[in-house]
Amino acid sequence: MKIFFQVFLAVILSLLLIFFGSFLIISLSFDTSPDIPSSAYLEFNLSGDLPDYTAPDPVEEALGKTSFDLKKFRENLEKAAVDKRIKTIVIRPELFNGGFGQLQEMYSLIQKFHSNSPKKVYAYLGADFSFTRDYYLACACDSIVMPPDASLFLTGVRSEVTFYKDFFKKIGVDAQFMRIAEYKNAPDVYTRNNMSPYHRKVLKEVIDQYYNDIVATISKSRKIPRPKVDSLINHVSGFSGKEALRYKLVDDLAFYTELSAHLKKQNRRLKKLSATAYAQLPISSLKIRNKSRIAVVNCIGTIYSGSESEMPFLGKMLGANTIIKDLQRAAKSKSIKAIVLRIDSPGGASLPSAAIWRAILEAKKKKPVIATISDLGASGGYYIAMAADAIVANPNSLVGSIGIFAGKFNFNGAYQKLGLNVEAVQKGKNADLFSVLSPWTKEEKQIINKIISSFYKDFVRKVADARQKNFDETEKLARGRVWTGAQAFKNGLIDTLGTFYTALQIAKQKAGIPADESVRLIYYPKQKSLVNQIFSNINGLSFLKQRHFLSQLKNLEKTIERWQERPLALMPFRIEFK
Repeated sequence: MKIFFQVFLAVILSLLLIFFGSFLIISLSFDTSPDIPSSAYLEFNLSGDLPDYTAPDPVEEALGKTSFDLKKFRENLEKAAVDKRIKTIVIRPELFNGGFGQLQEMYSLIQKFHSNSPKKVYAYLGADFSFTRDYYLACACDSIVMPPDASLFLTGVRSEVTFYKDFFKKIGVDAQFMRIAEYKNAPDVYTRNNMSPYHRKVLKEVIDQYYNDIVATISKSRKIPRPKVDSLINHVSGFSGKEALRYKLVDDLAFYTELSAHLKKQNRRLKKLSATAYAQLPISSLKIRNKSRIAVVNCIGTIYSGSESEMPFLGKMLGANTIIKDLQRAAKSKSIKAIVLRIDSPGGASLPSAAIWRAILEAKKKKPVIATISDLGASGGYYIAMAADAIVANPNSLVGSIGIFAGKFNFNGAYQKLGLNVEAVQKGKNADLFSVLSPWTKEEKQIINKIISSFYKDFVRKVADARQKNFDETEKLARGRVWTGAQAFKNGLIDTLGTFYTALQIAKQKAGIPADESVRLIYYPKQKSLVNQIFSNINGLSFLKQRHFLSQLKNLEKTIERWQERPLALMPFRIEFK
């Protein structure tokens, strides 16, 4: 039966490969370039999360579709600034969920568009309820419009942290973690039932900066005094359309059909063009970005040792193998003059972080490498950034978290509650060091502490060398502490505050490329082959082989053991608007 199942699965996969391969060949024989109207307004629908970069999908492209990301948002604005067919832009943020560093960069990108083009940008808050992030982005636009019956909520910033210690106790799970140092609070959610003073201190500083930026941004863009903005947030908070207009938070009240009609009155031939469709237009077709080449190596997600992938619960995984190969290709290419590292990572496993760090140092021997941080460049994410020739971050990016932790979950109590009994035979006093069914002994804790202490000292030493500081000075900035980009610039952990384009200008300068030259950007990772896409999901079919709960439990145990076998350099929290 097992052999029959394997043969059957192989036949099915072969047929799928033939079908999709044939479909792709046929689809590529047709022109999938977008049909751009001679007169159009470009519409950005922004809702939910916006990935910083998504590698092109050949199947989607064959279907004439494309996923949207911050890279496409950036390039669409750049194209629209010089494309005579694009007359105006409408941005529609609806329950947008981007991080605050990303949000700040998008605001700057819209401002950059203003400086390069006289075309007007409208923001339309068309959801039943619009929130702070939606409005922050809208403030970058020339005019803000919302329906009269919609609501706008400006409530400030809040971060919530859930602690699992008491819950774990009830289900029979014991979390054991060791960390360096006091600000490395990532394990606290498992080992405590409330915030430590250090955890609260950093969160308060970050929240204060974010709140002040919200107030300052609204005040500047809407020409409302800061005390008035602060009062509106704290004493009104929720606004109907009419109230928003009365307080000068918006410029007009209209339904979207009315806004569209208003735009078409100015130009009868005007048609709507979606940002996802416009993203398919090659930027080189507008005679920009077609000269010298600079590579953009995207380092997005949690760092681990494999290839780029998605994992349940962990989300986007930054595979060290993928990044290292991309860096080697870019470094060897004679046509590529410099490398920009685009980083959005909370960190991850320590050894893969160190491997990427080493690959960046090797690439630097051949050409300049500049790091630009989107939302996160923390812990392992900062580890790889510090290898670059220069580091750029948004003021609201989260960086630093120079620290390390390691730990394990003991499920023995949960097994007992489930009526499961496990017996083991071992040779070697510490053979159960990473077992999920036994706690650490005093001697085992010493072993783990020795390992993470060594990594921490090495981490700090490398930061000190990269930032040209002494060890003691650097160690005071480390200790697991998270800094905002603005704080990191003041204390010397980054070189410049700015956006992706700031990093690009630095890369051009170091590569000897004229500042006004429009360089061609080569993005990594490049698109996956169709074969890789199909076979990368074979493991996803493993559920067909699972026949009972115990098999699933065993797989969970193996996954946990795999992550427990390594020190982790992860930041301790994420900030969310609430």
